[in-house]
Amino acid sequence: MKRIGFYGGRFNPIHYAHLILAQCALEELRLDQVLFMPSGGRACYKSEDDVAPGPDRLEMVRLAIASNPRFEASSYEIDQPRFCFTIDTLRRLRDDRFSGDELILLVGGDWSHKIPTWKEGAQLLDEFQTAVFPRPGAGGGASPALHEKTMHSVAMPLIDISSSMIRDRVRNGLSIEYLTPPPVRRYIENKGLYR
Repeated sequence: MKRIGFYGGRFNPIHYAHLILAQCALEELRLDQVLFMPSGGRACYKSEDDVAPGPDRLEMVRLAIASNPRFEASSYEIDQPRFCFTIDTLRRLRDDRFSGDELILLVGGDWSHKIPTWKEGAQLLDEFQTAVFPRPGAGGGASPALHEKTMHSVAMPLIDISSSMIRDRVRNGLSIEYLTPPPVRRYIENKGLYR
């Protein structure tokens, strides 16, 4: 049985804090693999006009993780015609590709308190292990109201980098050097994203 970390999100764009979280997950949780899964395309975020198209976000993830053989990018949610809910994606992965393996949901501390509001949030915590990572200004651990049996806090360095910071810097003509891997930075520049 393999232990697979499921890391979903917009990755708009992916940056070093995402990668550090994934590497800490590999080590702290003794994972065999981390699966990065960018969530649906632009149509899923109609209220936000700075969300890059799904294929671009997926390509940036692929560029960012190319050097790590234990990281993998999945196009599953981007390929779907509708927005995918986390529990539906996890169940599909568990029943199909990772049948017999253990899937562990990786979330930042800023999202852990929101899980009960997700589709079948309580059921998600019953069915899947969840690892919560600290994020600057968002609290570090799992909510005491949530399942202690399935939610675990995992330590990682607090890196105060966010996708919104990167987008803001691009819009303002500022450098994003050292915030995201060079191939991602070059992709953003070449595609004219976030301007």
